[in-house]
Amino acid sequence: MGTLGFSITSPLLPDLADALSVDTGAIGLVQAAVSVPGVLLSLLIGYFADKVGRRRVVLVSLILFSLAGTAGFFARTFWLLVAARLVQGIGTSGILGLSIVLVGDLFQGAERTRAMGFNMAGLTLVNMAGPTLSGLIGRTDVFRPFLIFLIGLPLAMWVTRMPVEPLRQAESPLRHLGAAFRFVRSTGHLVDYIGILGVTVATTVLLHGFGYTTTPLYLKEVFEIDSSGRGFIIAAFQVGTVVAAIQIGRLRARRSGGSLVSMSLGLMAAGAAVTAFAPAWWFVAVGLGISGVGFGLWVPIAQEHTAEVGGDVYRGLTVLMWVTFVRVAQVIGPPLGASMSESIGPRTTFLIAGIGMAVAMAAWRPVRAASTARFNSHATGTG
Repeated sequence: MGTLGFSITSPLLPDLADALSVDTGAIGLVQAAVSVPGVLLSLLIGYFADKVGRRRVVLVSLILFSLAGTAGFFARTFWLLVAARLVQGIGTSGILGLSIVLVGDLFQGAERTRAMGFNMAGLTLVNMAGPTLSGLIGRTDVFRPFLIFLIGLPLAMWVTRMPVEPLRQAESPLRHLGAAFRFVRSTGHLVDYIGILGVTVATTVLLHGFGYTTTPLYLKEVFEIDSSGRGFIIAAFQVGTVVAAIQIGRLRARRSGGSLVSMSLGLMAAGAAVTAFAPAWWFVAVGLGISGVGFGLWVPIAQEHTAEVGGDVYRGLTVLMWVTFVRVAQVIGPPLGASMSESIGPRTTFLIAGIGMAVAMAAWRPVRAASTARFNSHATGTG
């Protein structure tokens, strides 16, 4: 459900800019606003998930997500719509973060990786339907797709059937954060955890900055595709992600995590390059699909690791820390994608994205090795 907060608005952005009388460089704020609360509040949400239990946090998150999202239908000014999206973002952070935490609670080892893949596939299927559905509905009224968020209310009623968890003893938020940091460092996962956070920012900027924001502008400017067509083309990214996420368990059994990370970054680089040089609109769909496969390989691996490193006591916090970095990238990405598309053109924007992913693919192993050696030398007092 939380992925709809991003996908529903994506194909509408050019038309929302016209309806609200703002330029394309500013309309990215509508896409980014839903991510801002995650930057500020995700860690606090993780703390409460560890302290008061998952059920309570998910229920409140769903209600906020649904009511504030639906308020977008009534927003007829730019800043009012941005405000509604900001409130909706509080619920979005809880929904998306706690889904990962719950999978981490229920599964272990290889089964957790497989379960993360299925979770990612389910999220992406809904995410894929969002642009298609909103693009069709938005042809007659660009604000009508916001009514889709009403579906969160019956889902909230279903969440009340989850068992009530007992309150846990927990330190203050800052002490809980410090204890989680010490725990991750003591188990030897700190370098990998920091690396995952960094790569997550890069891949999420590619998705939300260029996939969701630059692509619809690209399709309208270069290929003159209307909102319904843009929704179908953008959904190609989700198709690739679903295919990869469903297969991640099988691939993980055959390949090391490191090789899958390199493969995912390489595919995202190749997909961005294909999109940059697309001679026709369907090449854009192919490029997005290739990038989606890479993204679908990367995210379950990152989620599984962030759920593992926190253990049972700190899982809410370590997962929501990862969500915080996702939100930072989601805030940066749409305005960056819109402004770059306006200033240097969408083709060059995608080319830069592809080069960035290629550099990440080549650099992550030596950077990880050097960082691990440096950390170990400081930890043993030999550096």
